[in-house]
Amino acid sequence: MKDINPSKRALCAVLVICMTFFTGSLAFAENNAMASSRQQTVEKMSPNNHKQFLEEAVIKLMEEGKLTKEKAEKILEYKKKKADELSKLPEQKKIQMKKQRNKGSLLKDLEQEGIITEAEAQAIRTKLYEMKEARLADGMQGLVDKGVLTTNDIEKIRSYMVKVREERKEQLEKLKTMTPEEREEYFKNAKKDRKDIITRMVEDNVITKNQAEEIKKAIPELNKSRHKN
Repeated sequence: MKDINPSKRALCAVLVICMTFFTGSLAFAENNAMASSRQQTVEKMSPNNHKQFLEEAVIKLMEEGKLTKEKAEKILEYKKKKADELSKLPEQKKIQMKKQRNKGSLLKDLEQEGIITEAEAQAIRTKLYEMKEARLADGMQGLVDKGVLTTNDIEKIRSYMVKVREERKEQLEKLKTMTPEEREEYFKNAKKDRKDIITRMVEDNVITKNQAEEIKKAIPELNKSRHKN
C-alpha cells in the first residue's frame, strides 16, 4: 500500500467501521450482536466477498509465522472442497444455500471441523479487516492523487461518516427496547428506505455526483455493499 498521511488513514479506518455499521447493523441487531469495541467489531464483521480474499489472508499469515504451512494448506483445501461441492448443486439449490449461509460461516465451519482454532479464526478475521482497510486507503489515495478529492473533502467525508456511525449506534440502542413486533416493523420499513452511504452523501451535499461516481470506481466494495442490502 502507498504511504498515506494520518488524516487519510484515519478516514479509511472510519470508512471500514461505518461500512460495517451501515450495511450490517440491522442484521447485527436482529441477532442481538452488538459490537462495543474494535475487536468485537472485527469478530462480528465479515468483509464483503471475504472468501475472495481468504487465500491472500491465509498466505500473509503464513508468511508472518502466525499460521503453519500445513495449517494454511488445510484451510485452502477445505475452501476448495466446499466450492467444489457447491458447484455440483443445481442452480436453485445454490441460490438457496447462499441465502441461508451467514457471512463468515466458512471460518466457523473450519473451527467446527477442528481445522483451525478460535484464535486462528480471529487472526484471519483481523487480517481480512486490515486488508480491507488497505484497499480503502489505496482507493482514497488514488482519488486524492487524481484531484477528485481535496483535503477539505476528506474532512467532510470523515465527519459525515462519524455522524452516520453514531446514528446507527443510537438506532441499535433503540432496538434493544423494542418488542419483537416493533422490531419486525422497523426492519420492514428500514429495508424500503435504506440507501447506500454514497447516495446519502450526495443527497446531503457532502460530495458531488461526479465525486460519487469516482469513489464507486475507486472503491468497488462501497458499491457492492449497496447491492447486498
